[in-house]
Amino acid sequence: RRLTEETSVMSLVIYHPNLALNLIKYGIEIPLKDNRSELVFNSLSDMFKIKPLDEAELKSFSKEDLKLAHSCDFVEKLFSNECEKEMIHAFELKDEKGHWNRYNPGLGENLNGLFFEILEQGYGTYYSCLQALKNQFCFYLGGGMHHAMKDEGRGFCLINDIVISIRKLQKEKRVQKALVIDLDAHKGDGTAEITFKDSSILTLSVHMKNSWPMDTGYTKSLVPSDIDIEVAEGEEENYLSKLQEGLSQVSYEEIDFVVVVDGADPYEKDELPSTSHLNLSLDQLLARDMLVFNLLRQKKIPQCWLMAGGYGGESHRVYTQFLVKALDLMGKDSL
Repeated sequence: RRLTEETSVMSLVIYHPNLALNLIKYGIEIPLKDNRSELVFNSLSDMFKIKPLDEAELKSFSKEDLKLAHSCDFVEKLFSNECEKEMIHAFELKDEKGHWNRYNPGLGENLNGLFFEILEQGYGTYYSCLQALKNQFCFYLGGGMHHAMKDEGRGFCLINDIVISIRKLQKEKRVQKALVIDLDAHKGDGTAEITFKDSSILTLSVHMKNSWPMDTGYTKSLVPSDIDIEVAEGEEENYLSKLQEGLSQVSYEEIDFVVVVDGADPYEKDELPSTSHLNLSLDQLLARDMLVFNLLRQKKIPQCWLMAGGYGGESHRVYTQFLVKALDLMGKDSL
């Protein structure tokens, strides 16, 4: 399988080892494997002419970039000595009793270093959006921090790279109206909360009905997306039809850009406990991704895909199977 234009192939999959968050380095014991993007990239390298992103392209979001989605007060905290406190909150490193939770500070580096890694990974989302605008498609092996809200980080997400990137594109007059299609097992509550009443960003989220964050009672998590598709436990056989119905509600003639939050955590082998209410097979997940991919190709709308959630040693298989299929199809189109 080979695409004919090597330069275009390299811009279709964005990867650099520095853009994979190495949480264990900071003592954080969440089962988000820092090598999942590497495993996907290595598998694709065996079949397609792709290379890691040039080191010169590694940049970071600025303070002003963050203010496109987050309040000035929250952003100032992140760039102050309060950053560590905000990181502990976002990554849920303390339980309700104030004890360390999935965190061993004695084994890790200072959390402030992770903040700057997150700024760099977040910029990778924006960079990948630019590539999608050029080539109609781009998959970033990173990004998708959809739980971060206007005034706080939540759910392992400190900043909302999705909204920041879209609003940065809008500010630069590259995009007018965007659609976020969130396929993660968990509702894209941060994206919904930040963009509530923003008619220039349409949000669609297909997610578990009775699991985090919907079962927390947290008011901000209940802010509706423009289109919410809830999947109850045991409804896996209805997942694709529910997604199809939700996608049919979108007026695509108004949309000129799409970000797909391609969470692998609906996979039946995902290792995060809060994803246990949704158990899709690899075949179902491939059908999910191809449904969205082919729809947007048919509509000729540029699409940028982000990894988002995917926990444990098997999540890389979800992304790899989709990219092999998608790149193969685009390669045949270019012949």
